[in-house]
Amino acid sequence: MGMGQLIVARILAPGTTALDLPDDAPRALRMLALAAGVTTAPPAPPPPAPAARITRIAGFRITLKLRQTYVSAMFITPTQQRALLRVTLADGTEGWGECPTAAAGAMPAAARAFMGADIANGMEAARARFARIGFDNRDGRNGWAAIAAVEAAAWDALARTRNLPLAALFGGATRPLPIACPLPAAIMAADATRADLPPHMADHSNTARLAEHAQEIAARSGARAFKYKSAGCDPAWDIACMTALRRTFPEAALRFDPNAAYSTRDALNIGAALRELAPEFLEDPCDGIEGLARITAALPGMRVASNMAVIEPSHLLAAHRRGLQLTVLGDAFLWGGLQGLADMAGMARLLGLTPAVHSFYESAVATAASAHLAAALDMDAPHAVDCGVPGLADDITDDAPELRNGMLHTPAGPGIGVIPTRLPEPFFALEA
Repeated sequence: MGMGQLIVARILAPGTTALDLPDDAPRALRMLALAAGVTTAPPAPPPPAPAARITRIAGFRITLKLRQTYVSAMFITPTQQRALLRVTLADGTEGWGECPTAAAGAMPAAARAFMGADIANGMEAARARFARIGFDNRDGRNGWAAIAAVEAAAWDALARTRNLPLAALFGGATRPLPIACPLPAAIMAADATRADLPPHMADHSNTARLAEHAQEIAARSGARAFKYKSAGCDPAWDIACMTALRRTFPEAALRFDPNAAYSTRDALNIGAALRELAPEFLEDPCDGIEGLARITAALPGMRVASNMAVIEPSHLLAAHRRGLQLTVLGDAFLWGGLQGLADMAGMARLLGLTPAVHSFYESAVATAASAHLAAALDMDAPHAVDCGVPGLADDITDDAPELRNGMLHTPAGPGIGVIPTRLPEPFFALEA
């Protein structure tokens, strides 16, 4: 047992309330101790760095068109609404962040918390001004997504001031990453509604259209992994779609994701039927850690993943204590920023869980930031990173990450390497 494992065992031991850690202990150990209710002394502060103060912040709402209408258990839509945020430092350096548009309402409050902050010497104080603890964040997950956008922009700006790629600030380097592309639950028209699904799904010959769509994505991007986004309403249709995909792609990694729309019983039946198709994993096949644990107990060898049941440090501990061999799909929005996502990866590995990258149809800003972190922390092994880029019909810049031979390539340059050039007027702007 290595030193890190010994410390983890002490953190998780019943009755442990305090623990001395050396100054050079990995941050993930301290975060794990905090999640487990164990007190540790803070490490010695690093020497001060030249100041990098935020003096201006602006937010922008954007709409990204999709090549194919997206159908899932949560949405049917031909577009994706996103919110971008730009921070400007005192020396004029800019940085960019992003979050779902649902979090746009919380962005001004998150931005005000960072106004005037010296990000070169820490961002924790700015985060605490927005929400000292989770309960202070009255916007729930949207609040964390909003603060993630500001924090990502701050990291981008900081990397640019140092003429470094963002990955370098997290101890790594950029490199091409293998991708897994989302697939809609069905190929529908742009004006399709939920009422259109039952008659469409009653005809299983329509699964051929989904397989053809996947073939088109593979031809254009070289993708060799796909995530089928179930609508969560017709198990027979889902099994037929996964079967059609496996016949079309005998060697591809196939993921099944109904966004926890099925009951545990239905998820068990679907999982049993999918066994012979050898899916890479079932992502949130039902709701909650207990449901996922029942799936793995009933279907030995079937891997499960989650970006819904495990979205904060205490959930990692619960999954570990339940004995789940879980793939934790994380993104900066759910984990409250790039640092939160990095912390998740470190804690997950300490607990024997597998961190991986969750993504959706995001602009070049979030795609690049996520790719930098994934490359720095090796979050593409063993699972390819989620990537919605093949499904986008447009983006906010010509410098977007590129897809070649199933690999995502980030632009060269400092920070995330992306500068948006096609933006509307800001919906809010702050100046110190």
